Amino acid sequence: MVKENSNDLSFASSDVLAKEAVKLLLEKLAGDVSMFAVREYTSITDYYVNCTGRSLSHVASLADDLSEVFEGRGISPARIEGKKGNTWILVDFGSLIVNIFDSEGRAFYNFDRLLPPDARMPIDDLVREVDEKFTLNKKEN
Repeated sequence: MVKENSNDLSFASSDVLAKEAVKLLLEKLAGDVSMFAVREYTSITDYYVNCTGRSLSHVASLADDLSEVFEGRGISPARIEGKKGNTWILVDFGSLIVNIFDSEGRAFYNFDRLLPPDARMPIDDLVREVDEKFTLNKKEN
């Protein structure tokens, strides 16, 4: 039975999951957010979302917030790797893998360069949507 809750992600497509992850990470002030559609290139996942935290605690917080919000919306990560070091945390939702790096880890692993350039998806609309959300909230206060 499909739930009528529009916030429910348990039956969402990988496209929707990736976009929701990008928006959440932007709201939580993650830097250098990128999204890659890789289903044509690998059987591991459909999407990679990569971002950078401002500090080790921000990296951990982004991973925790992403997991917590998605769990509250009906989808739990299959696994979370790297929580001990916080320089790179991988949150695996199956059809979506989110890589959260600190700035040194992002530069060292340079994961984006390993992904096909034509798989990079534009996120300008998602950035605008998040910006408008916060602009509206400021006007209402």
